[in-house]
Amino acid sequence: MASLQRSSLPLLASLALTLILAVGIVASTNAEDEQVAVGRVEPADLQDEEVQKAVDFAVKTYNDMNNDLYISKPIKVMSASQQVVAGKNFYLKIELGRTICSKAQSDFTDCPFNEQQNEQKRVTCNFKIYSVSWENKMSMTSFNCPRA
Repeated sequence: MASLQRSSLPLLASLALTLILAVGIVASTNAEDEQVAVGRVEPADLQDEEVQKAVDFAVKTYNDMNNDLYISKPIKVMSASQQVVAGKNFYLKIELGRTICSKAQSDFTDCPFNEQQNEQKRVTCNFKIYSVSWENKMSMTSFNCPRA
C-alpha cells in the first residue's frame, strides 16, 4: 500500500501543478481583458442619455466661459467617445453656432441660429467631460476650439 502511494504521489503532484497553471492562465487572461476594457476609449452612442447630458453640459459650460453676448448651441455632434475610469470620460467634437438669443434671456428652448451673414459664428470644439453619475457630478476637464 505504501509503495502504491509513493508511486501515485508524483502523478498527483503533476496533476495539481497542471491544474494550478491552467487556472492561472485563464484568470490572468480574464484580468487582462477587464483592464483593457476599463481604460479603452470606445465610440459612444449619441442617443444614450449619459452622452446627451455630457453634450448639454459641454455646451452650457462653453456658453458660460465665452464672452459672446449670444448663446451658442450645437449644430452637429461630429463625434463622441467614452472611456471608463473612476467614472467616465466623454470625448466630444461638437460644431456650435451662434443663436439670436442673448445670454440675458432665461428661456433658450426655441433659439434659432443667427442667419445674418456678418453675425454668424460657427466653431468646432473638442471637449473632454468627466462624469461620476452615481455622485451626480460632471466637470469639463479640457476643451479647445481651434480656428479653421
